[in-house]
Amino acid sequence: MTPSGERAAYWRVPGLAPEALDARFERYAYPMHAHDTYSFGVTDDGAQSFVCRGGRHVSAAGLAMAFNPDDPHDGQSAVRDGYRCRMLHLGEDQVRGILADAAPGTAGLPLFDTPVVDNPALARGAAAEAGFADQAHLTRWFTRTYGITPAAYRTA
Repeated sequence: MTPSGERAAYWRVPGLAPEALDARFERYAYPMHAHDTYSFGVTDDGAQSFVCRGGRHVSAAGLAMAFNPDDPHDGQSAVRDGYRCRMLHLGEDQVRGILADAAPGTAGLPLFDTPVVDNPALARGAAAEAGFADQAHLTRWFTRTYGITPAAYRTA
């Protein structure tokens, strides 16, 4: 990855609240900031380092991130060659709706105790518990919710 290859695409689907980010950074560093939404992401390549909840964390390729609303955090590369990540920002109403679809009658919003999730079995189990029995089901839900297919999001 070269400095000229640094990029960030940030977009919002008109009429819907979700916001998405697809970024590749080598040298850029985010200053401390917070989102008023839940933020979920994955590090696709390299590793990123950030301070959140009083500690320094590293999300390497293949790891997921989960930030609670108003979690202050910064961000920068943890490795010389940089990193690529994708983030999805969802409001509390959207998270509540997703949980209601996945587990009717369940009350309350989640609070994540750590911003980096390194548990592939848990991630698969959570997807199954959320009702995504297969790829087609996930694609239909994603398209209905965000107005674009997962493939369009991935290649954007």
